Amino acid sequence: MKVFDGHLHTFLFQIPVRESIYLFQRQFERFNVEKMTFLALPCDVNPGRVEFEQTDLIDNIRAMYFKSVFSPKGYAYAGLEYKELDIKDKKAVAQDLLRQVKKYKKVGYDGMKMYEGHPNHRKLLGYPLYDEIFDPYFDWCEKENFPILMHLANRAEFWDETRVSDYWKARGCYFDETYPTFDEFHQEILKRLEKNPKLNLSLAHWGFLTYNNQAAEKFMSFENTRLDICPGGENFFRILNDKEFWIPFIEKYAHRISYGTDSYNFEYDNEENWLRATGNRPLLCQQFFVVGEYDYMGRMYTGIGLREELRQKIFYDNLNDMMGEPNAIDYDYFIAKCEALLETVDPESLDRYNLWCMKHDFTSMKNGVFVLN
Repeated sequence: MKVFDGHLHTFLFQIPVRESIYLFQRQFERFNVEKMTFLALPCDVNPGRVEFEQTDLIDNIRAMYFKSVFSPKGYAYAGLEYKELDIKDKKAVAQDLLRQVKKYKKVGYDGMKMYEGHPNHRKLLGYPLYDEIFDPYFDWCEKENFPILMHLANRAEFWDETRVSDYWKARGCYFDETYPTFDEFHQEILKRLEKNPKLNLSLAHWGFLTYNNQAAEKFMSFENTRLDICPGGENFFRILNDKEFWIPFIEKYAHRISYGTDSYNFEYDNEENWLRATGNRPLLCQQFFVVGEYDYMGRMYTGIGLREELRQKIFYDNLNDMMGEPNAIDYDYFIAKCEALLETVDPESLDRYNLWCMKHDFTSMKNGVFVLN
């Protein structure tokens, strides 16, 4: 069954963009990925910091680059940037977020990837998702039916220090009393939907709503809400532990649940390791819905045996129908962005090499001479 992978990233590994093309091609061929969406996260945050740290200056550009490379089957979502904003100036921030989203659609992005619902990002922003600072941005997205994919909350156990491993603590995933509670994240997004009830909003990782059946039903009661199945926490296993609720839920909302793997351009060290790294998430996402006994990273489970026509909706049709044709790309804009950033990055850095490659490849694409081998 062909799939539309609506959740791909390119920022985790330090791999040149042209090498990444080949790595993505291999993944797509292996898992029958017919179409794909690349999601940008240009601004990330470090736990405990009082300011934003720009961890990737070029991720918005890179997402568009891979959309272009895999055109017409590729799509790209942009991320909002806060680096140059005074977050305390609510009026100015509200105006700039609106400016950004209008620009992103105009130059060819197909939607927005939001990290603002992640506990660390939410804490540093300091504003709930229903705050007026976001009103112009969400109002415009609702009016334009511009898709949003948001990371909301995280595993519920990350709020309990006794249940968080040292590995996750080191990655900033213990959320103490200085953070909103787990339940408050779902209440925030429901309050936003009360303001924007027709918002085209998808939640990644099942929205971590597998911990809250009532909130899951409430979220899906809005007509344009969706859930992205990409792995996150224990969501798949929580579904298996509560089949009485979740299997009917999946069948009921199969037309608004979409396939995504949260995969990357995984670095290649050897064939065995690469096949394992690239296989874990797609295999879970695909096998979970099919009858059979499967192994996910040493944990055995039994697939739920969803009907084929519903799997087809989840794996491909829903995103294909929602996304339509990719927005046209303003190549001149991205060539100019690459040129401007080339003047600011370290001459010896991978960013400089990637920007040089993307500038030249965007020029080739504009002139119709770029060929994907």
